[in-house]
Amino acid sequence: MALAKIKETDYLFSTARVRSIEKNMLSRERAERMIDAKTNEDAMRILYDCNYGYGKEQIAAKDFEILLTEEHKKTYDFIMSIAPELNNFKIFLYIYDYHNLKVIMKSEYLGTVDEESLVDTGSIAINTLKYAVKERDFSELTENMGKSLKEIIEQFPKNKDPQIIDIILDKFCYMEILDKAEEINNKFIIDYVKLQIDLINLKTFIRLRKMNKSWDLFSKVFISGGRIPEKVFIKNYDEVFESFAGQLFVYGFKDLFLEGIDALNETGKFTVLEKLFDNKLIEYVKSAKYISYGIEPLAAYLIAKDNEIKIARIIMAGKLAGIPSELIRERMRETYV
Repeated sequence: MALAKIKETDYLFSTARVRSIEKNMLSRERAERMIDAKTNEDAMRILYDCNYGYGKEQIAAKDFEILLTEEHKKTYDFIMSIAPELNNFKIFLYIYDYHNLKVIMKSEYLGTVDEESLVDTGSIAINTLKYAVKERDFSELTENMGKSLKEIIEQFPKNKDPQIIDIILDKFCYMEILDKAEEINNKFIIDYVKLQIDLINLKTFIRLRKMNKSWDLFSKVFISGGRIPEKVFIKNYDEVFESFAGQLFVYGFKDLFLEGIDALNETGKFTVLEKLFDNKLIEYVKSAKYISYGIEPLAAYLIAKDNEIKIARIIMAGKLAGIPSELIRERMRETYV
C-alpha cells in the first residue's frame, strides 16, 4: 500500500524550521577549530556552541560518545516533531533497526553480549526487536525484517558463519529502504538510496578483490537496486582496477574510483577511499539546499547530521588518541554547511 500523498506546500513550515537551525551545524571552519583546539575540552566546547546536547551539564571530553548519541537521537526527534508525514522519514531509521537485529542475532548465536552497540534511534524499540527474536514472533516487525530473520534462522545452523547474518540483513535492509523510497516516490530520496547501494557494492568489490576472494562470494553479498548492475562487477571481476574503472564512466564513478584505488595502493589503507565515498554522498545531498520547500530539505538535514556526527567522532577520537592534527584533517569528511 502506498504511503500517504503529501503536498510539497505542506512542508513550508518544517522546511523553514530546518533552514533556521542549519546555521548551527558544524561547518568546515568550526571543524578546523576543533582539530586545532589546544585541549579536548576546547574541542568539545565547539560542539556545544553548535547546540549539541540537551542544555544540561556538559560531558567530559573522554565521554564524547554520549554527547554524539544524544545529538543523534535529538536530530531524529526534531524531524519527527515537525514532519507532516512521519512514515516518509522511517526510511532513514531502518538502517538502525537492521543494525540492532545484527547485534541481537549475533548475541543469540555467538553467545556475545554487546548491549553498548545497540542504537536507540530505530523505527522499532530495542525491546520489541529483542522479544521478536527471542520468541520468534515477527508480527511487530516489518515484513522484510521478518523474512530476513527467518532466512538467518534457516541458513546459520548449516555453516555457523557469522558473516551470513550480516549478508542477509544488509540485503534485506537496502531492499526495504529502496522499496520505501519508491513508495514515497521522491526522486531525490530514490537517487540517494541508489547512490548508497552503488557505493557499498563498489567498496565490497574492492575489499573482496584485495582479499583475493572469488566472484561467487561477491555475488552473495551484492546488493541489488543500485544503478551499476551485478553483471558489470562479475564480468570484470578479474580485470585490473584501472580497466574496470573505464566501465564506471557511464555511471559517474570512474574518477572517484581511480582516486580511491591510487590512495589504497599507496597507503594500503581504505581510509581515503571511504572518505571519498562519504564525500560523494554529501555532495549529492547538498543539492537539497537549492530546493525551496518539500521533503528534500528535511531528508538532507537528517543525512547531513549523520555525516556531521561522524566528523565529530573522527576529530574527538583522534584528539583523545593523540593523533597529529594533519592526520585527523586527512580523515575529515566534507561538511554540509
